[in-house]
Amino acid sequence: MKQTIIQKCNGFTLAEILVAVLIIAILATMAVPMYERTIEKSRLAEVSTKLKQLGDAKLRLMDAQDIPVYSNYANVLDDIARLDIKFTSSPYFDFLMYPNSTYANAVCAIRSGGVNQGTQFLYLGETASQYCPDCEHPGSDALCIAYCSTGQKLLCKDASTTKPTCEAYGMVSTNFTSCDNQSYASF
Repeated sequence: MKQTIIQKCNGFTLAEILVAVLIIAILATMAVPMYERTIEKSRLAEVSTKLKQLGDAKLRLMDAQDIPVYSNYANVLDDIARLDIKFTSSPYFDFLMYPNSTYANAVCAIRSGGVNQGTQFLYLGETASQYCPDCEHPGSDALCIAYCSTGQKLLCKDASTTKPTCEAYGMVSTNFTSCDNQSYASF
């Protein structure tokens, strides 16, 4: 009768460890970009909510004071102090209450850091129909074309012409100039 000797193995071989590390590396390279996209989309929800708060409060102030067009005060902090809301600051966005004379009753935000730094958001709010009254014939204004085709009151503009940053937020870039060359403030 032949006896079989069985050797007991304790631990893993080098090949097994390398395969496990390789699998973890592959999973990590797939998960990190999805995580970053999810974070940026949550920041879009944040900026959308804050811009809606600012826009609505701004319109209430204009209605209470019977002001047809909002005009710029000394700075954003003075503008915020005049509103009937408690506005909390954001470490990710700077805000602007008075974009320019073209869309004076809208509000803007700009991404203040991260890979999408410089991405601009323009919130038209209830003033959208004031700026784009005829969606049947929007004309050549890029903002009205974007608003009329999507119906969205929040529009995005890429940080630069070579870097598509609006895609990170699941939005199409719109070429508006109302938030350019303006003084923003973090508060």
